[in-house]
Amino acid sequence: MRILIVEDDERISGYMKRGLEAEEHDVEVAHNGQEGVDMAGSGSFDVILLDIFLPVKNGLDVCKQLRESKVTTPIFIMTAKDTQSLIKDVYRAGADDYFPKPFSFETLMRKINKINPQTNGSV
Repeated sequence: MRILIVEDDERISGYMKRGLEAEEHDVEVAHNGQEGVDMAGSGSFDVILLDIFLPVKNGLDVCKQLRESKVTTPIFIMTAKDTQSLIKDVYRAGADDYFPKPFSFETLMRKINKINPQTNGSV
């Protein structure tokens, strides 16, 4: 799978990128919201993993803009806040799913495997 991670914390994005590449996925990383919009619009990704609290443009705005631009790639929002109102905002923005931080790599793989059951599936 081709995966775009939009995450400004280099420690988190590095952890995710290394793990996903070890599972034989092709992974690209954007470190701010605008870079995420640009990369998502110019590449064909199978899934976008999107943080909410990003510099330049927040993740909810990124998600809305991608959906308004007719990008249909599944978008999973990652958030450190797990409140009911924020969860509603995530889905209103057009996200397919969300998961709270911190998360385990196994949780990440379960989300990805829901999109493409032909992937490893060993997690």
